[in-house]
Order: sequence, then C-alpha cells, then structure tokens
Amino acid sequence: MLMAPSRVLSTALVVALGLPLTASAEEPAVATVDAPVRAPEPLLHGHRFAFVAGGVLAVGGLGLGFYARGEARRSQGLTSARDARDTLDRARSASTAANLMYAAAGAAVLYGLVLELLPDEAADAANLTYHF
Repeated sequence: MLMAPSRVLSTALVVALGLPLTASAEEPAVATVDAPVRAPEPLLHGHRFAFVAGGVLAVGGLGLGFYARGEARRSQGLTSARDARDTLDRARSASTAANLMYAAAGAAVLYGLVLELLPDEAADAANLTYHF
C-alpha cells in the first residue's frame, strides 16, 4: 500500500521536471554574440599567500608569547631554584621563538606588499611560488 503513492509521486515528479526541458527545446534559439572568455581568477594569487603566511606566523608568535609569559609568571611562584631556572629557560626559548616568528611574519607581509605594488610583469618575475 505504501509503494503505490510513492511510485505515483515519483512519476509525477519526473513528468513535472521533464516538461520544462522539452518545452525549452522546442523554442527557437536566440542568436548570441561571442564574448571573449576570461579564465577564472584564483581566489588568492601567488603573492597573496604571503599575507596568509604572515598572519599564520603572527598568530603562532602570539601563542608562543603567551606561553612564554605564563612560564615566566609560573617561575616566580616556584620555591625550588632548579625548577624556577628550568621554567625560565623554557620561557626564554619560547620568547625567542615568538620574536623570530614575528620577524618572519613581518618579512612575509612586506614581501606581499612589495609584490602587490609592483606591476604585474615584474611581480610575476619576482614571485617565489612554483608554477606547474
């Protein structure tokens, strides 16, 4: 009993969806003007990946900076000199890594800005991305 309504419904849907296709096929074709076809532009050009890389490096630097600050504060509450020294060493290492990531982020953004401001031919020549 349940099969009959579903078959009738599916047949009605096929007929209803098929009718506009047959009706449009009978209409005369409208003359179109040939327009030049443009290749779709990618969302991010090669040099704009530098901005994304700069953002990722800056976020990584922020994360390491917060970790370093937390370790430095934690070392102040420790009673053992050895544990405090080890914690401060981890804080210094994380702080150094965060500073290097900030520098790399700045260099990546500066590279992206330079390529953005150059003419297209010069930017393509100076681009560091690999083209397949």
